[in-house]
Amino acid sequence: MARVVLTQAAPRVEAVAARLRERGHEVLALGLTRIVEREPEQLRDAVGRIDAFDVVVLVSPAAVQVAARLAPEWPAATAAAVVGPGSRAAFDDAGFRRAPARILAPVEPPFDGAALARLAPLDAPSGLRVLVLRGESGSDGWIDALRARGARVEVLAAYRHEAREPASAVLDALRDWLDDAARSVYFVVAQAAGVARLERVLARAALDEQAKLRTAFAIHPRIAQALREAGWQDVRAIEPGEHALVCAIESASDSSSPHVV
Repeated sequence: MARVVLTQAAPRVEAVAARLRERGHEVLALGLTRIVEREPEQLRDAVGRIDAFDVVVLVSPAAVQVAARLAPEWPAATAAAVVGPGSRAAFDDAGFRRAPARILAPVEPPFDGAALARLAPLDAPSGLRVLVLRGESGSDGWIDALRARGARVEVLAAYRHEAREPASAVLDALRDWLDDAARSVYFVVAQAAGVARLERVLARAALDEQAKLRTAFAIHPRIAQALREAGWQDVRAIEPGEHALVCAIESASDSSSPHVV
């Protein structure tokens, strides 16, 4: 049994927490942000003509959920594309009545837009019609590269992250965990921006110094670097997705030796 602190956005964090608890782990869901779906007219229009696109890129599990709600009958000729295993797995729970027939996804790290853009047909994108559904902000480098190589790319914000404060009871429980030096505590950080949010929450609760002595799992090298720069001493880079997270947690909890990536 491990003690795990999840920082992913709500409501998804609660589902991840529930599945880890089913495996016998103790879990605190900080949920530093909440995903709020948007539905502006421009988004409804684009999804309404989804069969006009060759590829629709869904950059996160939240984008997959939005797509399932707005386009539950996915057109057979339109490919879906995702950047990581977490988004790929989200199709299983998204509720599509007819899921995409083709889902493009990198098969090995790094799981990001640049890796996705190296897959066919995005590797030869001249004339390709691409729709990108993401949050209100994100990396534009790979999108700019597709456009420079002739793709017609439309980018729309399907949701936003709304800051929220953890409940005082959750922070009290975290304080008890950190005071217990005999038990390991693992923090899971899934967004680079989440590092700064986590820093602020821990500092306000006067828990930051204790927390940084514990292990942090990061699902991308950029997140791992941000954690190290913030002073975390044991940072372990893992692949995205729940399977990789479970393997990392259970492997770490079975070993008493340090493992810094």
